[in-house]
Amino acid sequence: MYSYFKQTRKIIGVGPNFKAFREQKGITHEEDPFLFIKSPQSLTAETDIYLPGLLSEFICEVEMAVIIGQEARNIAEEDVPSIVAGFAIANDITASAHFDTGRFKLFDQMTPIGDMVSDVDPYNVDLEMWVNGKLVQKDNTANLLFSANWLISHISRMATLCKGDIILTGTPANPLSCQIGDVIEMKSPQLGNHQFTIHREL
Repeated sequence: MYSYFKQTRKIIGVGPNFKAFREQKGITHEEDPFLFIKSPQSLTAETDIYLPGLLSEFICEVEMAVIIGQEARNIAEEDVPSIVAGFAIANDITASAHFDTGRFKLFDQMTPIGDMVSDVDPYNVDLEMWVNGKLVQKDNTANLLFSANWLISHISRMATLCKGDIILTGTPANPLSCQIGDVIEMKSPQLGNHQFTIHREL
């Protein structure tokens, strides 16, 4: 069911991209997107995730993930759909206590992800994150400043995209600092739902 990410070589994420979240962070719409890389070992489809003991603080962030279906370099924005294998709901967990050391996206199991689906309009995807039964994030990808197709084209001008690579397209406003024991539900009519519980690695 989750074999699509067995080939993943890299995960590329984008910093604040939803317009409401950029406004919340005081980032102007003229600034370029902030990009970062996560390792394939951060991916997990399990309903129980185990975060390393070094993580004292972490922020959960629901996002639409785009799965690349074939190698691409310098691809035009209008041609991006031809290299996309599908989409998934994901959580881009951030180790917030490690911003200053550059380790904030480095840890294992920090990208819980759901099933891949193919028949999706990336310009109209609803995203919600619920924590312990409470809705904390909600938006639609129509409100991304940089669309998924634009981001993929932009990234391909810097790095070759390979089959299985995953692009995280940004999280809505109000990402939440979570705790061990929290139950995280990610919901989307278009992408499906995925739930996981956070544990401390033994």
